[in-house]
Amino acid sequence: MTAPGLIKHVKRLEVWIASNRVGLLGESERGEIWFEYDPLWIKTGFPLSPLDRFALKAGAFITDQQNPFNGLHGVFNDALPDGWGLLLMDRTFKKYFNWDPHEITALDRLAYIGNRAMGALEFREPITIIEDIDLPSINDLATESVLIQKNTQEEVLNSLAIYGGSPGGARPKVTVALERDGDSCISGFSSIPDNYDHWIIKFRTQLLDPLCMGRIELAYSKMAKLAKVEMPETKLISAQVQGKKEEFFAVQRFDRVGNSKKHIVSLAGMLEISHRSPSIDYLDLLKAVQFVTNSDLELEKAFRLMVFNVLAHNKDDHSKNFSFIYSDGFWKMTPAYDLTFSSGMNNQHTTAVMGLGLPSAASIQKVAKAMAIKKSNEIIHEVYEAVSQWEIIALEVNVSKKIISEYKKAIFEGPCFKELKGIF
Repeated sequence: MTAPGLIKHVKRLEVWIASNRVGLLGESERGEIWFEYDPLWIKTGFPLSPLDRFALKAGAFITDQQNPFNGLHGVFNDALPDGWGLLLMDRTFKKYFNWDPHEITALDRLAYIGNRAMGALEFREPITIIEDIDLPSINDLATESVLIQKNTQEEVLNSLAIYGGSPGGARPKVTVALERDGDSCISGFSSIPDNYDHWIIKFRTQLLDPLCMGRIELAYSKMAKLAKVEMPETKLISAQVQGKKEEFFAVQRFDRVGNSKKHIVSLAGMLEISHRSPSIDYLDLLKAVQFVTNSDLELEKAFRLMVFNVLAHNKDDHSKNFSFIYSDGFWKMTPAYDLTFSSGMNNQHTTAVMGLGLPSAASIQKVAKAMAIKKSNEIIHEVYEAVSQWEIIALEVNVSKKIISEYKKAIFEGPCFKELKGIF
């Protein structure tokens, strides 16, 4: 259902966090996108980004139209999906407004997201182009994700377009609230009962992911926890998909605590750099963590995550997969997310280690020395021991033996892993 008066493109949007008006987003006649803090938010709120470019001050913040986000500030671009979520959004705008993707502006997209963004930002007045509907079952959502990929979207678009929310990434996902000690599933876009928590459920990309994709990601989450990487709660969700039982990976959202929302900004959004191609080094990440958090514990957390990604063959370690969360007056790194086996681009890490896409143990040690990581050897040893347990962990969660063997070979033959094997 098309909302009255919203056939034209959006030119102004209010930005809110909870019941507080943060500021105003607008587009000039020349197509520039600007943002201005609300005077009351300047007095009582916090900057939306740790960098000075978003300091609490009066006046408009205008970005370069040639920036990676088509002129949109990085902190607001974080509220938009890519991959799967963008596909659903494009199809929805085409269905209701007959707009092709190139006609849809950044403010149109934010208005469509409304109060359904990851993090705490909300955008008003939202474009309401889909009527409220009952939340389908997990079985229905899983089946619908398959049908969408087979281009039969007319029957199923409404539910997924709403409940897909705005998670990024290429794989189909939905955001829901799950009963803590039961199997009930409800929408998480309004207030949820005390015995429910917010989760993201990831479905399978039909042409690329193996049937046990959910189990692979669960094994990686267990391996990361064993390596003392800070992780959200994770589990498998079972569903019947076109007559066959499948199990999908689910991760508890760290940007939601009950009915409160936490503000998050990704490294890509903060630095306003593209995550679609190699653009940073892990040394840049650790320097950013040091600047933003001023915490040795957070610095060690980032270093541990780097070591895990290198040793565990997670090469899709781009700048949008590192984020900061604002809570109780302080910034810190979010728990780790999107950890799984990946060959990256040309089998190299998206984020380099001292300039190397295929890092060595020496390059990791150089990062440790440059950033004065006091417990670097202990961290490297702990992560190495955990990743060495890949086969045992994967067997415990019933990953296919063929995939276990393939991943084990790739992990154990990584240059850094092979060097450390000789040390430990």
